[in-house]
Amino acid sequence: MVKRFHDLTGHKFNLLTVVAYAGTNKHRFAEWRCRCDCGNEVTVMAGSLKSGNTKACGCLHKTHGMSEHPLYSVWGQMKERCQKPTNQAYKNYGGRGISVCERWESFENFLFDIGIPPKGLTLERMDNDGNYEPGNCKWATRSEQRANQRKHFA
Repeated sequence: MVKRFHDLTGHKFNLLTVVAYAGTNKHRFAEWRCRCDCGNEVTVMAGSLKSGNTKACGCLHKTHGMSEHPLYSVWGQMKERCQKPTNQAYKNYGGRGISVCERWESFENFLFDIGIPPKGLTLERMDNDGNYEPGNCKWATRSEQRANQRKHFA
């Protein structure tokens, strides 16, 4: 059998990672089985993946369905450290002028930009004096974070 499509298995499109070819739909368009960063699986047409029309399984809609996911807590704690003066860690974050970028005020945007963390990794700002924003954050091990922490705390 001659394949008439480009194999997308393993490719990542936004929050979706292609896991397998799913055949063709009734219009003879290729469809692919994808795993979303949130853990759900969905079948998507190749054209929708490549164009970016489909970015996730549907979890990015108004009800993202992730309020019980640990990442939602990470997002909330990040915002509290920077925005809530009564938070115990505020003096080391918001009190030093560190903020959360406007885009990340939305959990859906935070999820889209940073993705689900691999097991055992935590959110780190690469520049400790920089803000929480897409170009300054990554998932890191505890030892990576210790090596990057400030030496003097307020």
